[in-house]
Amino acid sequence: MLSYFKLNDPFRLVPLFVLVFLLKLPTFLSPVAYPDVYHWFTIGEAMQANNSMYIDIWDGLAPFSATIYMVITWLFARSILSLMLLGALLTFFQAIIINNFSIQAKLFENNTYLPSLVYILITSSHPAFFTLSPSLMGLTFILLGLGKLLSHVEFRAKQDLHIILIGLYFGFAPLFYLPFVIIIPIGLVLLALFSNTVLRRYLLLIITSITPLIIAFFYYWLINDHPVYFIRNFLLIGYYDSYYLPVTWANGSIILGFGAFFMIIGVLSFGKQRRLTNYQYRIAQLFFVLGALLLFILLLEKPTTQYSLVIFIPVIVIFIVHLISLVRNIFFSSLLASLLFLGPPLLLWLISHQYITDTSTTPDTPKIANYKTIVKNKNIMVLGSAKDLYNEARLAGPFYDWGLSKSFFYKLDYYDNLVFLKAHFDKSRPEIIIDLENNWPSISKRLPSISKQYHQIKPNVWVLIK
Repeated sequence: MLSYFKLNDPFRLVPLFVLVFLLKLPTFLSPVAYPDVYHWFTIGEAMQANNSMYIDIWDGLAPFSATIYMVITWLFARSILSLMLLGALLTFFQAIIINNFSIQAKLFENNTYLPSLVYILITSSHPAFFTLSPSLMGLTFILLGLGKLLSHVEFRAKQDLHIILIGLYFGFAPLFYLPFVIIIPIGLVLLALFSNTVLRRYLLLIITSITPLIIAFFYYWLINDHPVYFIRNFLLIGYYDSYYLPVTWANGSIILGFGAFFMIIGVLSFGKQRRLTNYQYRIAQLFFVLGALLLFILLLEKPTTQYSLVIFIPVIVIFIVHLISLVRNIFFSSLLASLLFLGPPLLLWLISHQYITDTSTTPDTPKIANYKTIVKNKNIMVLGSAKDLYNEARLAGPFYDWGLSKSFFYKLDYYDNLVFLKAHFDKSRPEIIIDLENNWPSISKRLPSISKQYHQIKPNVWVLIK
């Protein structure tokens, strides 16, 4: 099975394209709905109502990701299947990117389509790896930048163009998923360790990599004249209130365990490689260092989500391909091929049918469940930490992330805050207000024209008078 993809034949992309979707059928037929997905849908729908991120929507979702979810919800509404199909298609293009830079940078003994195959197999082992998440979209630009970085390491004649492209690609990645900003210093470290790049080019890399973030900053400044929103609601990592439970060690082992198992074998057996050049050994060391440095991404997340683990897959793929090239015994080669082809769809089937439970989801608390029956398909404003109330409702007003919003209600005596609050009530006109933090009395006292438009139907719940 593996031998079919050991030929450098572009027509091998056809069966690879089929495999991308065939291997994921268990989840396509029974889509797994994680809380993260509803977060993206809520933001996308809110942006359709002519709301700007960070100004009219207080949340830490990256700007490019938010824009893409706006388009997706406009085209497909809240379709989980659409995210998975688009994500699967993106993994196919990512597999091509990995294969192209593997060939161009001469990473392996022979030019094959094994890197694409292994990438498709590993990304088919868990729904988080092929759902169109911010981290999956950001990974595309990291792969493009990594390809240019390898070209820079390989060529003796260094080019400024390579550095500019590395910087731009690495700079775009955080605009999809902010913790990926760590790839910028990682790129500098890799260049310092594995190339003889001059100081001027390091400065060029820094300037080009922060340029996309600077442009985004000025864009949000120009459209609102208040740069503090972009800084506070996006750039301050870890400040915003988390919607998701962290990935436990057990859950992380399930998600990455299959690929990591073969990667570890590949790393341990790497000393037996006899046909690689010194350059190829150096590139293998580069990927090992890259994998170690990527662990720092986990420190920038609050909390670590299952989707972000996709960043480790390219490193896993490189060492698995080295393992495949090392195994020449027919029996062990067939055994390895069988495990690689059968393992991911089996694991995916077990997860999709919940034979393996995912610890990153929890049932609703009774307190939240009481409100869910009245908010379905309504424009609601939740004053408190209960994002899952928006799973079947629409966001009204900016206060989506309570970690970013709660301090605002401590400062209602400021005139500008009252003007801001009234403007958003007039604009969004929430049909239901759920006050979990006892903020409504303060609002009623200062904005009686707003409070008289609502009547209380149960504790903590106010409904718009029509």
